[in-house]
Amino acid sequence: MKKLALAVAALSLFAAPAAAQTATATVNASARVQADLTASTTHQLKFGTLSMGASSTLASSGASQSALSGLATAGLGQIQVGHNSNVNVTATVPTVLTNSTTGATLGFAATCATATSSGGTGTDTGGCASFSFSAGTPGTSQSTYVLIGGTVTGSAAAGVGDFTGDIAFTFTAVN
Repeated sequence: MKKLALAVAALSLFAAPAAAQTATATVNASARVQADLTASTTHQLKFGTLSMGASSTLASSGASQSALSGLATAGLGQIQVGHNSNVNVTATVPTVLTNSTTGATLGFAATCATATSSGGTGTDTGGCASFSFSAGTPGTSQSTYVLIGGTVTGSAAAGVGDFTGDIAFTFTAVN
């Protein structure tokens, strides 16, 4: 028995150590990158007071916000777009301005331009329905101004009153 105990003790000195337990884990690192994009209306499109039957045009590529049609109360519409990427633009443009009291209408067509400064001279976009503009330096915050002009076609039959319509713009950041 003593020999057995000595043999077991001797073997335990030379036995391989027990294997260590191991475990692994993975951490996923991720980041979402998105473009900065804001839009705010800074000026409404105003054709001013027109004589019954008269038409008026405000060129969207003009440099001045007032007196574009010879009327002190007239002015281009303007939207300031803050962005750090290229931007696609779509707009829903009415073909008439409507008198909400009588239902009478005046013909309407919109034009759009982009400028790098508020009230600055615009570059014609070829229409308002769909256009785009680029970031001068992608990744850097900057402003582009969308200038909205157009033509109101007068009609003596439409009578007098206030005629309005909404132009709805959607701005989408793209790379």
